[in-house]
Amino acid sequence: MKKIFFFGILIPILSFGQVKNKIEGIVINTPCELEYTRNLGNQNNYSCVIQKTDNKIFQYSITVQNLFEEMKGFTGSSLQVFKDEFLKSAMNNAIANGESAKYITLNNRGSALKTESYLTYSGNKFKNLSIVLLYKQKSYVVNLTTNDLNSSELNKLVDRIEIR
Repeated sequence: MKKIFFFGILIPILSFGQVKNKIEGIVINTPCELEYTRNLGNQNNYSCVIQKTDNKIFQYSITVQNLFEEMKGFTGSSLQVFKDEFLKSAMNNAIANGESAKYITLNNRGSALKTESYLTYSGNKFKNLSIVLLYKQKSYVVNLTTNDLNSSELNKLVDRIEIR
């Protein structure tokens, strides 16, 4: 009986533990393991979904695009101009799509863009938070989409990303 009681307490605690996912050069801590889902051209996609007992859904995803060809030959100030223009373009696209967007500093390691948008699917409203960044000739879009519109998990997404 003690074993059943112990597992009854331990399993829910373990199910919401953190997994350090190393994805193509960055690390993101999520409550589930990000799995490779598909490749579209020069993009790799990773995702995982958690549905909690109160029917709250959390989907973590990362899209990684290799920009080696686009960034080839850039050094110093030309590399910085490319990065600035890349984020500026992402900001303009987000605003044009009706999303809120602002620049952030990601773990004191460089600039990134944080965007927020709302989606409606089958009558349910979802909030999507995205972090766009460049690192080692790759662009990353880290997303958290949830139907828990006021979730504290949304505020923690920036802190979940580690650049080494």
